[in-house]
Amino acid sequence: KDIAAFEAQDKANPPPQHALLLSGASSLRMWKNVAEEMKPYPVINRGFGGSYTTEVLGYMDRITLPYHPRVVVYQCGGNDINAGDPADAPIGRIREYLARLRKENPHCAVVFLATTRAPSRKAKWAELDDYNRQLQQLVKEGTNLWYVDINPALNLPSGEGKPGHYLKDNLHPDVDGYKAIAAVLKPAVDAAWKATEAAYKK
Repeated sequence: KDIAAFEAQDKANPPPQHALLLSGASSLRMWKNVAEEMKPYPVINRGFGGSYTTEVLGYMDRITLPYHPRVVVYQCGGNDINAGDPADAPIGRIREYLARLRKENPHCAVVFLATTRAPSRKAKWAELDDYNRQLQQLVKEGTNLWYVDINPALNLPSGEGKPGHYLKDNLHPDVDGYKAIAAVLKPAVDAAWKATEAAYKK
């Protein structure tokens, strides 16, 4: 239903080409003022709730590739780990996502957000850390890729969430949490946008 709704929205009001695309799960979907926080870039938010990397990959023909994004902000994988996947499973699917993304759109930059060591997922912190390490390694191996660790922005050194930074579910960011994420994400988006300037000149 979410995907069909996005398609209906795109038909009624076609989004811009070569924009900043948010791709991933519900922490992106619920970021209501992201367009404001990421000014002056045109933003398309295609996060959808509860999604796994299998779904972000599976639906990319419908809600990623048609936009030919200039920069993608990608966050997904935490739900995979929480459901029992070993870290290398979502990492493999992210590699496939990246390959498909760049097949037609080779100059696109991607900013990967670390998955959140949310208080409600304490039992999975070790696996989430492993996933984030592998994601960081993937970024080091590629070009025009960035990795942004949002955990220090959301969590205390002890690992517990900063007061007021999570909703009552202790999983998704609250208003202050999104502000903290924006503060660390925006410099990476600025760098990615600048790095792709020559390729996307009109």
